[in-house]
Amino acid sequence: MTRRPAAWLLRVAALAVSWGVLMAAAAEPIRVDVTVDRTRATVGDPILVKVSVTHPPGVTVTPPSPVAAEGPGLVLEAIARERPEPRDGKLPVRPTREVFFFRGQAFETGKVLVPAFRVTWSRPGGGSESVASKPIPVEIASVLKAGESEPSDLKPPAALPPPPLPWWGIAAAGLLALLLVGGILWWLRRRRARVEGTAVPQGPVLPAHELAYRELERLLASGLLREGKLKEFHVELAEIAKRYLAGRFGIETLERTTDEVLENLRRVRVGSSPLGAVRDLLGETDLVKFAKHRPVGDEIRETVELVYRLVDLTKPVPPPPAPAAGEAPPGLSPERAG
Repeated sequence: MTRRPAAWLLRVAALAVSWGVLMAAAAEPIRVDVTVDRTRATVGDPILVKVSVTHPPGVTVTPPSPVAAEGPGLVLEAIARERPEPRDGKLPVRPTREVFFFRGQAFETGKVLVPAFRVTWSRPGGGSESVASKPIPVEIASVLKAGESEPSDLKPPAALPPPPLPWWGIAAAGLLALLLVGGILWWLRRRRARVEGTAVPQGPVLPAHELAYRELERLLASGLLREGKLKEFHVELAEIAKRYLAGRFGIETLERTTDEVLENLRRVRVGSSPLGAVRDLLGETDLVKFAKHRPVGDEIRETVELVYRLVDLTKPVPPPPAPAAGEAPPGLSPERAG
């Protein structure tokens, strides 16, 4: 008789907790948190800004955009985005956390503001709202030393010592140099006369995919991973992929952001599978380069396999061999071929 009331009370408490969680999610569906890697920097120093957006499942959010504010602020550039992927095609049932990375720089001294970031969200039923974070003050110091108002002047040029040799020695050295140059020109003319008309064969130019395979093998054997140089390894890995894409499709990839590379690939219609491989690859390498992410062995192996998969998906397919003499083309019988 005492167990049933206790079980009933537990059910009522669980329902109350669930109702409270649902009401809290409905009242404030998303949360925007902004952090910086430093609150004091000098003019021109890069500042990493991290914007975390937490929202319940089913809610669609747009990337955060800076809100213009009065007074000096940071010059911002979006560099990376980190979000969980659905597993086995199933949508998440718990709140989702997406992280956006920005690189900021200030070119004025004093107190500047990391601007507030506004995020617009919408539910599946329709309607949209927005929420904004609060700005963060950052102190920017001058590169000049204390008490200085202007950069130091350049040092005056050093006085040259007098020439160590007398003029007759300089003249003799000049005459010797003229004789030496004349002898070299005479030898080159005779050599050119012997080989004139003979073309110098050049080695074959490697296709872009074979060159990429060789560069990958060289990188894996370089020892950067054994030495713990993860950033240098991922920078070179991204450069190999970008050089391959430039040689394979004739597009601009070097000194381009991830979004610019993806846009250039869409113009040449590479397909969804190679496009997804490039997005995942450059996103992972950007995290290592800019967000100080240190991947472990399995993550590094998967990133390297993304480059191999990208090359395998997009390398030229060799044409089928031509039929031998007297042999019917594919799809025709010998009688119809004759």
